[in-house]
Amino acid sequence: MKNLSYIFIISFLHYFIISCSPQQKTETQNVVQTEETIEEVRSLPDYAYTDSLKQGNHNIVYSITSSADDELPEVIDEDGTKYKDNRYNLVITKDGQTLFNRSFTKADFKSQLSKEFQRYGIMDGLRFNQAEEGKLYFNTCISYPESDMFCPFILTIGPDGSYTITPDTSADEDVPPTSEQEASDSE
Repeated sequence: MKNLSYIFIISFLHYFIISCSPQQKTETQNVVQTEETIEEVRSLPDYAYTDSLKQGNHNIVYSITSSADDELPEVIDEDGTKYKDNRYNLVITKDGQTLFNRSFTKADFKSQLSKEFQRYGIMDGLRFNQAEEGKLYFNTCISYPESDMFCPFILTIGPDGSYTITPDTSADEDVPPTSEQEASDSE
């Protein structure tokens, strides 16, 4: 029994010593893993197209290439989605000699764009339309990315390599009148 008393006293002293000794603070760190959000910048795929045509006695070859350009300012839509703007290159040879070689960006259309299209639009396409009276006509547009809102233009290349950019109003002419327009026209 004496042994049992000694064990009890030793256990009590041990407990007493532990409880009276200075507490060692342990710090726990809660590590919360957050998912890193990588903001995606959307862009159109690269494009390359070459074709040829006969204009009078001349052989014309045109080449159109485009790519999203990191040097151009990004466009951020109203939802905060980011888009890379595009640079289009047009090279035209006439009978093997370079007639035209130039890059185009949205900045080339700035004076003919509303502030909204200057801010939210990207250059979106350059396509051959027709050859007529020694001139080459290409369609292009500035559009809101991933939408059907666009400003169409006609790029005209003259026989001497000069060029002009004008708004394409042919879409306005092709739109049939609405029933409201027909009613007001008949009055």
